[in-house]
Amino acid sequence: MANTMTRRSFLKGAALTGASASAATLAGCGGSDGGSTTDGGAKKKILRFGQTNAKLGLDMQKSTNSGSSSIADSVFEAPLRWTEDNELVTCLLTEIPTFEDDGVTLHCTLKDNILCHDGSTLTASDVKFTFERMFTPSTAAKSTYMYDLIKGAPEMLAGTATELEGLTVEDDTHFTFVLSEPMVTFVNNLGINYAQIFPQKACEEAGDQWGWGTNCVGTGKYKIVSNDDTTEVVMEKFADYHDGEPALDELDYIFYDDNNTKLMAYKNGDIDWCDLAADQIAQYQADTEVADQITLYDTLGVHFVNLNLKEGMGLEDVRVRQALSLAVNRQELIDTVLNGAGVAATGWLAPQTPGYDSSAELPYDPERAKELLAEAGVSGLKLEAKIRAGVYEKYMTVIQSYWSEIGVELSLQTEDNGVWASDWADGNLQITALAWFPLYADADNHLYTYFYSTNAAGKSSFYDNSEFDDLVSRARRSQDPDERKQLYMEADNLVTRTDFATVPLFWPKNSFVAKPYVKNAKVGNLIYHMFDLDIDTTDESYTTA
Repeated sequence: MANTMTRRSFLKGAALTGASASAATLAGCGGSDGGSTTDGGAKKKILRFGQTNAKLGLDMQKSTNSGSSSIADSVFEAPLRWTEDNELVTCLLTEIPTFEDDGVTLHCTLKDNILCHDGSTLTASDVKFTFERMFTPSTAAKSTYMYDLIKGAPEMLAGTATELEGLTVEDDTHFTFVLSEPMVTFVNNLGINYAQIFPQKACEEAGDQWGWGTNCVGTGKYKIVSNDDTTEVVMEKFADYHDGEPALDELDYIFYDDNNTKLMAYKNGDIDWCDLAADQIAQYQADTEVADQITLYDTLGVHFVNLNLKEGMGLEDVRVRQALSLAVNRQELIDTVLNGAGVAATGWLAPQTPGYDSSAELPYDPERAKELLAEAGVSGLKLEAKIRAGVYEKYMTVIQSYWSEIGVELSLQTEDNGVWASDWADGNLQITALAWFPLYADADNHLYTYFYSTNAAGKSSFYDNSEFDDLVSRARRSQDPDERKQLYMEADNLVTRTDFATVPLFWPKNSFVAKPYVKNAKVGNLIYHMFDLDIDTTDESYTTA
Protein backbone atom coordinates (compact mmCIF):
# COMPACT_ATOMS: atom_id res chain seq x y z
CA MET A 1 0.00 0.00 0.00
CA ALA A 2 1.09 3.57 -0.51
CA ASN A 3 1.90 5.57 2.58
CA THR A 4 0.58 9.14 2.24
CA MET A 5 1.80 10.18 5.68
CA THR A 6 4.55 12.80 5.80
CA ARG A 7 7.35 12.50 8.28
CA ARG A 8 6.16 15.64 10.01
CA SER A 9 2.62 14.27 10.14
CA PHE A 10 3.99 11.02 11.45
CA LEU A 11 5.78 12.79 14.28
CA LYS A 12 2.63 14.69 15.16
CA GLY A 13 0.67 11.46 15.16
CA ALA A 14 3.27 9.70 17.24
CA ALA A 15 3.00 12.36 19.89
CA LEU A 16 -0.72 11.74 20.14
CA THR A 17 -0.97 8.00 19.87
CA GLY A 18 2.23 6.76 21.43
CA ALA A 19 5.35 5.12 20.22
CA SER A 20 3.96 1.60 19.92
CA ALA A 21 1.14 2.57 17.59
CA SER A 22 3.43 4.60 15.33
CA ALA A 23 5.93 1.75 15.11
CA ALA A 24 3.14 -0.51 13.92
CA THR A 25 2.22 2.04 11.22
CA LEU A 26 5.75 2.10 9.87
CA ALA A 27 6.03 -1.68 9.91
CA GLY A 28 2.87 -1.95 7.83
CA CYS A 29 3.79 0.60 5.14
CA GLY A 30 7.56 0.85 5.05
CA GLY A 31 10.00 0.37 2.23
CA SER A 32 13.51 -0.98 2.58
CA ASP A 33 14.38 1.88 4.95
CA GLY A 34 11.13 1.50 6.83
CA GLY A 35 9.72 4.65 5.21
CA SER A 36 7.12 5.72 2.65
CA THR A 37 6.71 3.90 -0.64
CA THR A 38 4.69 4.39 -3.81
CA ASP A 39 2.04 1.95 -5.05
CA GLY A 40 4.79 0.32 -7.09
CA GLY A 41 6.94 -0.21 -4.00
CA ALA A 42 9.56 2.40 -4.89
CA LYS A 43 10.88 4.74 -2.27
CA LYS A 44 8.77 7.91 -2.31
CA LYS A 45 10.35 11.15 -3.41
CA ILE A 46 9.50 13.61 -0.65
CA LEU A 47 11.02 17.07 -0.59
CA ARG A 48 10.75 19.17 2.57
CA PHE A 49 11.50 22.87 2.25
CA GLY A 50 11.88 25.14 5.27
CA GLN A 51 10.92 28.82 5.19
CA THR A 52 9.28 31.64 7.11
CA ASN A 53 5.50 31.80 7.08
CA ALA A 54 4.50 35.02 5.33
CA LYS A 55 0.96 34.61 6.74
CA LEU A 56 -0.45 36.33 3.66
CA GLY A 57 -2.16 33.42 1.93
CA LEU A 58 -1.36 32.10 -1.53
CA ASP A 59 -3.45 34.44 -3.69
CA MET A 60 -0.74 36.32 -5.55
CA GLN A 61 -3.17 39.03 -6.59
CA LYS A 62 -3.21 39.99 -2.92
CA SER A 63 0.37 39.23 -1.88
CA THR A 64 3.76 40.25 -3.21
CA ASN A 65 5.74 38.25 -0.65
CA SER A 66 8.44 35.91 -1.97
CA GLY A 67 7.57 33.30 0.67
CA SER A 68 3.97 33.22 -0.52
CA SER A 69 5.26 33.04 -4.09
CA SER A 70 7.40 30.00 -3.43
CA ILE A 71 4.36 28.00 -2.34
CA ALA A 72 1.80 29.51 -4.71
CA ASP A 73 3.99 28.87 -7.75
CA SER A 74 3.80 25.11 -7.17
CA VAL A 75 0.00 25.28 -7.29
CA PHE A 76 -0.96 28.04 -9.72
CA GLU A 77 0.41 28.97 -13.13
CA ALA A 78 0.67 32.07 -15.28
CA PRO A 79 0.40 32.09 -19.09
CA LEU A 80 4.21 32.12 -19.33
CA ARG A 81 7.00 31.32 -16.88
CA TRP A 82 10.48 32.60 -16.00
CA THR A 83 12.98 29.77 -15.47
CA GLU A 84 15.75 29.59 -12.88
CA ASP A 85 18.08 30.67 -15.70
CA ASN A 86 15.96 33.84 -16.07
CA GLU A 87 14.57 32.80 -19.44
CA LEU A 88 10.95 33.34 -20.44
CA VAL A 89 9.26 30.11 -21.58
CA THR A 90 5.74 28.95 -22.29
CA CYS A 91 3.54 27.54 -19.55
CA LEU A 92 -0.22 27.68 -20.14
CA LEU A 93 0.23 29.17 -23.63
CA THR A 94 1.34 27.26 -26.71
CA GLU A 95 3.91 29.91 -27.60
CA ILE A 96 5.28 33.24 -26.41
CA PRO A 97 3.02 35.83 -28.07
CA THR A 98 4.28 38.93 -29.86
CA PHE A 99 2.47 42.18 -30.45
CA GLU A 100 1.02 43.04 -33.82
CA ASP A 101 2.57 45.94 -35.70
CA ASP A 102 0.31 48.36 -33.82
CA GLY A 103 2.25 47.46 -30.63
CA VAL A 104 -0.92 47.03 -28.57
CA THR A 105 -2.71 43.91 -29.85
CA LEU A 106 -1.56 40.57 -28.45
CA HIS A 107 -3.16 37.30 -29.49
CA CYS A 108 -2.71 34.35 -27.10
CA THR A 109 -3.46 30.64 -27.38
CA LEU A 110 -3.92 28.28 -24.44
CA LYS A 111 -2.78 24.68 -24.63
CA ASP A 112 -5.62 22.22 -25.20
CA ASN A 113 -7.21 20.41 -22.28
CA ILE A 114 -5.34 21.95 -19.36
CA LEU A 115 -6.78 20.22 -16.31
CA CYS A 116 -7.19 21.87 -12.94
CA HIS A 117 -6.69 20.07 -9.64
CA ASP A 118 -10.46 19.68 -9.21
CA GLY A 119 -10.81 17.93 -12.59
CA SER A 120 -12.21 20.94 -14.46
CA THR A 121 -10.64 22.27 -17.66
CA LEU A 122 -9.03 25.71 -17.75
CA THR A 123 -10.36 27.91 -20.56
CA ALA A 124 -9.88 31.40 -21.95
CA SER A 125 -12.93 32.48 -19.95
CA ASP A 126 -10.96 31.72 -16.77
CA VAL A 127 -8.24 34.04 -18.06
CA LYS A 128 -10.75 36.84 -18.52
CA PHE A 129 -12.28 36.15 -15.10
CA THR A 130 -8.85 36.29 -13.46
CA PHE A 131 -7.87 39.64 -14.95
CA GLU A 132 -11.27 41.17 -14.27
CA ARG A 133 -11.01 39.96 -10.66
CA MET A 134 -7.60 41.65 -10.47
CA PHE A 135 -9.04 45.03 -11.44
CA THR A 136 -12.19 44.77 -9.34
CA PRO A 137 -11.71 47.27 -6.48
CA SER A 138 -12.92 44.87 -3.79
CA THR A 139 -10.09 42.48 -4.65
CA ALA A 140 -7.53 45.13 -3.65
CA ALA A 141 -4.91 43.50 -5.89
CA LYS A 142 -1.38 44.67 -5.11
CA SER A 143 0.24 44.66 -8.54
CA THR A 144 -2.31 46.06 -10.96
CA TYR A 145 0.28 48.58 -12.17
CA MET A 146 1.96 45.83 -14.15
CA TYR A 147 -1.17 45.20 -16.23
CA ASP A 148 -3.20 48.39 -16.07
CA LEU A 149 -2.43 49.37 -19.66
CA ILE A 150 -5.01 46.79 -20.72
CA LYS A 151 -7.86 48.85 -22.17
CA GLY A 152 -10.59 49.32 -19.62
CA ALA A 153 -8.41 48.51 -16.60
CA PRO A 154 -8.40 52.09 -15.24
CA GLU A 155 -12.18 52.21 -15.52
CA MET A 156 -12.54 48.95 -13.60
CA LEU A 157 -10.13 50.15 -10.92
CA ALA A 158 -12.15 53.33 -10.62
CA GLY A 159 -15.33 51.33 -10.25
CA THR A 160 -16.93 52.79 -13.38
CA ALA A 161 -16.81 49.53 -15.37
CA THR A 162 -17.26 45.85 -14.51
CA GLU A 163 -15.82 44.32 -17.67
CA LEU A 164 -12.33 44.54 -19.13
CA GLU A 165 -12.65 46.12 -22.56
CA GLY A 166 -9.15 45.13 -23.67
CA LEU A 167 -9.47 41.37 -23.10
CA THR A 168 -11.67 39.44 -25.48
CA VAL A 169 -12.28 35.69 -25.63
CA GLU A 170 -12.58 34.12 -29.08
CA ASP A 171 -13.12 30.51 -27.95
CA ASP A 172 -11.99 28.16 -25.18
CA THR A 173 -8.30 28.46 -26.04
CA HIS A 174 -7.95 31.81 -27.80
CA PHE A 175 -8.02 35.29 -26.27
CA THR A 176 -6.63 38.72 -27.15
CA PHE A 177 -5.27 41.59 -25.10
CA VAL A 178 -5.48 45.16 -26.40
CA LEU A 179 -3.44 47.77 -24.55
CA SER A 180 -4.12 51.48 -24.43
CA GLU A 181 -0.51 52.18 -25.49
CA PRO A 182 2.56 50.09 -26.40
CA MET A 183 4.31 48.28 -23.56
CA VAL A 184 6.58 45.53 -24.78
CA THR A 185 7.30 44.27 -21.25
CA PHE A 186 3.65 43.35 -20.88
CA VAL A 187 4.58 39.96 -22.38
CA ASN A 188 7.24 39.54 -19.68
CA ASN A 189 4.65 40.34 -17.04
CA LEU A 190 2.57 37.40 -18.23
CA GLY A 191 5.37 35.18 -16.91
CA ILE A 192 5.18 36.21 -13.25
CA ASN A 193 2.90 34.95 -10.56
CA TYR A 194 0.79 38.09 -10.38
CA ALA A 195 -0.72 36.80 -13.63
CA GLN A 196 -1.55 33.34 -12.29
CA ILE A 197 -4.82 32.13 -13.76
CA PHE A 198 -7.57 30.94 -11.44
CA PRO A 199 -10.47 28.63 -12.40
CA GLN A 200 -13.52 30.84 -12.01
CA LYS A 201 -15.86 28.32 -10.40
CA ALA A 202 -13.44 27.25 -7.65
CA CYS A 203 -12.32 30.81 -6.97
CA GLU A 204 -15.84 32.19 -6.69
CA GLU A 205 -16.96 29.31 -4.44
CA ALA A 206 -14.03 30.00 -2.07
CA GLY A 207 -14.82 33.73 -1.92
CA ASP A 208 -12.65 35.57 0.60
CA GLN A 209 -11.01 32.29 1.61
CA TRP A 210 -9.37 31.86 -1.81
CA GLY A 211 -5.68 31.23 -1.26
CA TRP A 212 -6.09 30.12 2.34
CA GLY A 213 -6.17 26.57 3.66
CA THR A 214 -6.93 24.15 0.86
CA ASN A 215 -8.91 26.74 -1.15
CA CYS A 216 -6.23 26.68 -3.81
CA VAL A 217 -7.23 24.99 -7.06
CA GLY A 218 -4.71 25.51 -9.81
CA THR A 219 -3.12 23.81 -12.77
CA GLY A 220 0.39 23.51 -11.31
CA LYS A 221 2.60 20.49 -10.82
CA TYR A 222 1.52 19.99 -7.22
CA LYS A 223 -1.86 20.13 -5.51
CA ILE A 224 -2.48 20.91 -1.87
CA VAL A 225 -3.40 18.03 0.42
CA SER A 226 -3.35 19.96 3.68
CA ASN A 227 -2.60 23.51 4.78
CA ASP A 228 -3.10 24.76 8.30
CA ASP A 229 -1.78 28.24 7.35
CA THR A 230 0.42 28.06 10.44
CA THR A 231 2.97 25.23 10.53
CA GLU A 232 3.09 23.49 7.15
CA VAL A 233 1.63 23.02 3.68
CA VAL A 234 1.62 19.49 2.26
CA MET A 235 1.26 18.84 -1.46
CA GLU A 236 1.23 15.79 -3.68
CA LYS A 237 2.06 15.47 -7.34
CA PHE A 238 -0.68 16.33 -9.84
CA ALA A 239 -0.59 13.21 -12.01
CA ASP A 240 -2.64 14.89 -14.76
CA TYR A 241 -0.31 17.87 -15.07
CA HIS A 242 -0.45 19.21 -18.63
CA ASP A 243 3.27 19.04 -19.21
CA GLY A 244 3.94 15.54 -17.89
CA GLU A 245 3.98 13.86 -14.48
CA PRO A 246 6.00 15.80 -11.86
CA ALA A 247 9.11 14.22 -10.40
CA LEU A 248 8.32 14.52 -6.69
CA ASP A 249 5.67 12.42 -4.99
CA GLU A 250 5.23 14.83 -2.13
CA LEU A 251 6.25 18.39 -1.35
CA ASP A 252 6.18 19.76 2.18
CA TYR A 253 6.65 23.42 3.08
CA ILE A 254 7.50 23.65 6.77
CA PHE A 255 7.44 27.02 8.54
CA TYR A 256 10.02 28.29 11.02
CA ASP A 257 9.88 31.48 13.02
CA ASP A 258 13.59 32.21 12.93
CA ASN A 259 16.63 31.31 10.88
CA ASN A 260 18.54 29.63 13.68
CA THR A 261 15.73 27.17 14.37
CA LYS A 262 15.42 26.49 10.65
CA LEU A 263 19.10 25.67 10.27
CA MET A 264 19.00 23.44 13.33
CA ALA A 265 16.12 21.57 11.69
CA TYR A 266 18.19 21.26 8.53
CA LYS A 267 21.14 19.80 10.42
CA ASN A 268 18.78 17.48 12.26
CA GLY A 269 17.40 16.12 8.98
CA ASP A 270 13.90 17.55 9.41
CA ILE A 271 14.11 19.50 6.15
CA ASP A 272 16.06 18.97 2.94
CA TRP A 273 16.44 22.48 1.53
CA CYS A 274 16.27 26.05 2.85
CA ASP A 275 17.82 29.45 2.37
CA LEU A 276 20.85 30.57 4.37
CA ALA A 277 20.81 34.15 5.63
CA ALA A 278 23.82 36.35 4.93
CA ASP A 279 24.63 36.68 8.61
CA GLN A 280 24.76 32.87 8.96
CA ILE A 281 27.14 32.15 6.09
CA ALA A 282 30.38 32.43 8.06
CA GLN A 283 29.04 30.18 10.82
CA TYR A 284 28.00 27.40 8.46
CA GLN A 285 30.99 27.70 6.17
CA ALA A 286 32.97 26.68 9.26
CA ASP A 287 30.60 23.79 10.00
CA THR A 288 31.99 20.65 8.38
CA GLU A 289 28.55 19.01 8.33
CA VAL A 290 27.08 21.79 6.22
CA ALA A 291 29.89 23.63 4.44
CA ASP A 292 29.84 21.46 1.30
CA GLN A 293 26.06 21.83 1.01
CA ILE A 294 26.08 25.64 0.71
CA THR A 295 25.37 27.21 -2.67
CA LEU A 296 25.94 30.94 -3.22
CA TYR A 297 23.98 32.40 -6.14
CA ASP A 298 23.62 35.73 -7.91
CA THR A 299 20.37 37.67 -7.77
CA LEU A 300 18.90 40.43 -9.90
CA GLY A 301 18.46 42.79 -6.96
CA VAL A 302 20.33 45.77 -5.58
CA HIS A 303 20.79 47.11 -2.05
CA PHE A 304 21.02 50.88 -1.95
CA VAL A 305 20.77 54.03 0.11
CA ASN A 306 17.60 55.84 -0.84
CA LEU A 307 17.97 59.63 -1.01
CA ASN A 308 14.94 61.88 -0.74
CA LEU A 309 15.34 64.62 -3.38
CA LYS A 310 12.27 66.58 -2.38
CA GLU A 311 12.94 70.26 -1.83
CA GLY A 312 13.77 71.01 1.78
CA MET A 313 15.31 67.61 2.48
CA GLY A 314 18.86 68.95 2.13
CA LEU A 315 19.87 66.71 -0.73
CA GLU A 316 19.02 68.95 -3.68
CA ASP A 317 22.68 69.63 -4.67
CA VAL A 318 24.08 66.90 -6.91
CA ARG A 319 27.59 67.54 -5.52
CA VAL A 320 26.40 66.55 -2.05
CA ARG A 321 24.83 63.36 -3.39
CA GLN A 322 27.98 62.50 -5.34
CA ALA A 323 30.05 63.07 -2.21
CA LEU A 324 27.88 60.61 -0.28
CA SER A 325 28.48 58.01 -2.99
CA LEU A 326 32.24 58.60 -3.15
CA ALA A 327 32.55 58.17 0.61
CA VAL A 328 31.35 54.55 0.55
CA ASN A 329 33.92 51.75 0.37
CA ARG A 330 31.59 49.16 -1.16
CA GLN A 331 34.01 46.25 -1.32
CA GLU A 332 35.05 46.69 2.29
CA LEU A 333 31.41 46.82 3.34
CA ILE A 334 30.71 43.54 1.48
CA ASP A 335 33.73 41.83 3.00
CA THR A 336 33.06 42.92 6.56
CA VAL A 337 29.27 43.00 6.87
CA LEU A 338 28.18 40.43 4.29
CA ASN A 339 31.03 37.94 4.56
CA GLY A 340 31.58 38.39 0.84
CA ALA A 341 27.99 37.64 -0.18
CA GLY A 342 27.69 40.43 -2.70
CA VAL A 343 29.22 42.29 -5.62
CA ALA A 344 30.10 45.98 -5.37
CA ALA A 345 27.48 47.86 -7.37
CA THR A 346 28.63 50.14 -10.18
CA GLY A 347 25.09 51.20 -11.02
CA TRP A 348 21.55 50.06 -10.44
CA LEU A 349 21.27 47.22 -12.98
CA ALA A 350 22.86 43.92 -11.98
CA PRO A 351 25.16 42.20 -14.51
CA GLN A 352 22.46 39.72 -15.60
CA THR A 353 20.10 42.54 -16.60
CA PRO A 354 20.04 43.86 -20.19
CA GLY A 355 21.34 47.44 -19.97
CA TYR A 356 24.09 46.65 -17.44
CA ASP A 357 27.22 48.64 -18.29
CA SER A 358 30.38 46.60 -17.64
CA SER A 359 32.57 49.69 -18.06
CA ALA A 360 30.81 51.78 -15.42
CA GLU A 361 32.36 52.64 -12.05
CA LEU A 362 31.29 54.02 -8.68
CA PRO A 363 34.68 54.78 -7.11
CA TYR A 364 35.63 55.12 -3.45
CA ASP A 365 37.36 58.50 -3.01
CA PRO A 366 36.69 60.22 0.35
CA GLU A 367 39.13 63.06 -0.41
CA ARG A 368 37.23 63.99 -3.57
CA ALA A 369 34.02 63.70 -1.55
CA LYS A 370 35.31 66.33 0.88
CA GLU A 371 36.24 68.61 -2.03
CA LEU A 372 32.72 68.32 -3.49
CA LEU A 373 31.12 69.21 -0.17
CA ALA A 374 33.40 72.24 0.05
CA GLU A 375 32.52 73.28 -3.51
CA ALA A 376 28.85 73.02 -2.58
CA GLY A 377 29.46 75.24 0.46
CA VAL A 378 28.27 72.49 2.78
CA SER A 379 29.77 71.89 6.20
CA GLY A 380 28.48 70.12 9.28
CA LEU A 381 25.79 68.36 7.24
CA LYS A 382 23.38 66.37 9.43
CA LEU A 383 21.20 63.67 7.96
CA GLU A 384 18.62 61.31 9.44
CA ALA A 385 18.02 57.74 8.32
CA LYS A 386 15.04 55.65 9.34
CA ILE A 387 15.73 52.00 8.71
CA ARG A 388 14.58 48.49 9.55
CA ALA A 389 16.47 46.06 11.73
CA GLY A 390 18.59 43.25 10.37
CA VAL A 391 21.03 43.59 7.51
CA TYR A 392 19.90 47.19 6.80
CA GLU A 393 20.81 48.26 10.31
CA LYS A 394 24.15 46.48 10.06
CA TYR A 395 25.36 48.05 6.87
CA MET A 396 23.92 51.49 7.57
CA THR A 397 26.00 51.56 10.74
CA VAL A 398 29.03 51.16 8.49
CA ILE A 399 27.71 53.83 6.09
CA GLN A 400 27.36 56.09 9.11
CA SER A 401 31.07 55.69 9.84
CA TYR A 402 32.03 56.29 6.18
CA TRP A 403 30.05 59.49 6.00
CA SER A 404 31.43 60.73 9.31
CA GLU A 405 34.90 60.59 7.71
CA ILE A 406 33.85 63.30 5.25
CA GLY A 407 32.15 65.39 7.92
CA VAL A 408 28.56 64.21 7.47
CA GLU A 409 26.68 63.24 10.62
CA LEU A 410 24.11 60.51 10.06
CA SER A 411 21.67 59.57 12.79
CA LEU A 412 20.03 56.16 12.60
CA GLN A 413 16.55 55.37 13.83
CA THR A 414 15.19 51.83 13.61
CA GLU A 415 11.50 51.41 12.84
CA ASP A 416 9.35 48.31 12.72
CA ASN A 417 8.38 47.09 9.29
CA GLY A 418 4.86 48.52 9.30
CA VAL A 419 5.85 52.03 10.36
CA TRP A 420 8.78 52.06 7.97
CA ALA A 421 6.63 50.95 5.01
CA SER A 422 4.13 53.69 5.74
CA ASP A 423 6.83 56.38 6.06
CA TRP A 424 8.54 55.19 2.88
CA ALA A 425 5.35 55.29 0.83
CA ASP A 426 4.38 58.67 2.28
CA GLY A 427 7.73 60.19 1.22
CA ASN A 428 8.73 61.04 4.78
CA LEU A 429 12.16 59.41 4.82
CA GLN A 430 15.17 61.68 4.20
CA ILE A 431 17.51 58.69 4.07
CA THR A 432 16.75 55.00 4.23
CA ALA A 433 18.13 51.70 3.02
CA LEU A 434 16.37 48.99 1.12
CA ALA A 435 16.74 46.33 -1.53
CA TRP A 436 14.88 46.27 -4.81
CA PHE A 437 14.47 42.96 -6.57
CA PRO A 438 12.91 42.94 -10.03
CA LEU A 439 10.71 39.99 -10.82
CA TYR A 440 12.71 39.11 -13.90
CA ALA A 441 15.79 40.24 -15.81
CA ASP A 442 14.39 43.36 -17.44
CA ALA A 443 15.29 46.93 -16.52
CA ASP A 444 11.70 48.16 -16.84
CA ASN A 445 10.87 46.40 -13.59
CA HIS A 446 13.88 48.16 -12.07
CA LEU A 447 14.20 51.66 -13.45
CA TYR A 448 10.70 52.55 -14.64
CA THR A 449 9.01 51.05 -11.60
CA TYR A 450 11.25 52.84 -9.10
CA PHE A 451 12.48 56.05 -10.68
CA TYR A 452 9.93 57.20 -13.27
CA SER A 453 8.87 60.53 -11.83
CA THR A 454 5.34 59.59 -10.82
CA ASN A 455 6.55 56.31 -9.30
CA ALA A 456 9.53 57.83 -7.44
CA ALA A 457 7.22 60.15 -5.54
CA GLY A 458 5.74 57.12 -3.80
CA LYS A 459 9.08 55.73 -2.73
CA SER A 460 10.64 58.59 -0.74
CA SER A 461 12.86 59.35 -3.74
CA PHE A 462 11.09 62.13 -5.68
CA TYR A 463 13.56 61.77 -8.54
CA ASP A 464 12.15 63.84 -11.40
CA ASN A 465 14.13 64.07 -14.62
CA SER A 466 12.27 64.40 -17.91
CA GLU A 467 15.24 62.98 -19.84
CA PHE A 468 15.17 59.87 -17.67
CA ASP A 469 11.39 59.55 -18.05
CA ASP A 470 11.78 59.76 -21.81
CA LEU A 471 14.47 57.08 -21.91
CA VAL A 472 12.53 54.52 -19.89
CA SER A 473 9.27 55.34 -21.66
CA ARG A 474 10.86 54.75 -25.07
CA ALA A 475 12.36 51.52 -23.80
CA ARG A 476 8.89 50.37 -22.76
CA ARG A 477 7.59 50.82 -26.28
CA SER A 478 10.52 49.53 -28.32
CA GLN A 479 10.35 45.98 -29.63
CA ASP A 480 14.06 46.08 -30.56
CA PRO A 481 16.07 44.34 -27.77
CA ASP A 482 19.30 46.13 -28.67
CA GLU A 483 17.65 49.53 -28.62
CA ARG A 484 16.01 48.77 -25.27
CA LYS A 485 19.36 47.69 -23.83
CA GLN A 486 21.01 50.96 -24.93
CA LEU A 487 18.18 53.09 -23.55
CA TYR A 488 18.34 51.40 -20.16
CA MET A 489 22.13 51.75 -20.08
CA GLU A 490 21.73 55.49 -20.59
CA ALA A 491 18.98 55.69 -17.98
CA ASP A 492 21.05 53.82 -15.38
CA ASN A 493 23.98 56.12 -16.01
CA LEU A 494 21.75 59.17 -15.62
CA VAL A 495 20.16 58.20 -12.32
CA THR A 496 23.17 56.63 -10.56
CA ARG A 497 26.33 58.22 -12.02
CA THR A 498 25.22 61.62 -13.32
CA ASP A 499 22.39 62.75 -11.04
CA PHE A 500 23.51 60.51 -8.14
CA ALA A 501 19.86 60.29 -7.22
CA THR A 502 20.55 57.16 -5.19
CA VAL A 503 23.59 55.39 -3.74
CA PRO A 504 23.74 51.80 -5.01
CA LEU A 505 25.76 49.65 -2.61
CA PHE A 506 25.91 46.04 -3.73
CA TRP A 507 24.24 43.36 -5.78
CA PRO A 508 23.52 40.67 -3.20
CA LYS A 509 24.49 37.06 -3.49
CA ASN A 510 22.00 34.88 -1.68
CA SER A 511 22.68 31.37 -0.51
CA PHE A 512 20.95 28.13 0.36
CA VAL A 513 21.77 24.73 1.79
CA ALA A 514 20.53 21.51 0.19
CA LYS A 515 21.08 17.88 1.06
CA PRO A 516 23.20 15.86 -1.40
CA TYR A 517 20.18 13.90 -2.68
CA VAL A 518 18.26 17.05 -3.72
CA LYS A 519 18.70 17.32 -7.49
CA ASN A 520 18.49 20.54 -9.54
CA ALA A 521 18.37 22.87 -6.54
CA LYS A 522 18.70 26.30 -8.10
CA VAL A 523 17.31 29.82 -7.60
CA GLY A 524 17.16 32.20 -10.52
CA ASN A 525 16.41 35.35 -8.60
CA LEU A 526 14.71 35.48 -5.23
CA ILE A 527 11.91 32.92 -5.19
CA TYR A 528 12.49 29.24 -4.44
CA HIS A 529 10.76 27.14 -7.08
CA MET A 530 10.16 23.40 -7.11
CA PHE A 531 9.51 23.12 -10.86
CA ASP A 532 12.65 21.14 -11.71
CA LEU A 533 13.47 19.53 -8.39
CA ASP A 534 14.00 15.80 -8.04
CA ILE A 535 15.26 13.41 -5.38
CA ASP A 536 18.06 10.91 -5.87
CA THR A 537 16.57 7.98 -3.99
CA THR A 538 19.76 5.95 -4.46
CA ASP A 539 21.71 8.35 -2.27
CA GLU A 540 22.43 6.56 0.98
CA SER A 541 21.69 9.65 3.02
CA TYR A 542 18.12 9.86 1.70
CA THR A 543 15.51 8.18 3.82
CA THR A 544 11.76 8.59 4.12
CA ALA A 545 11.68 7.00 7.55
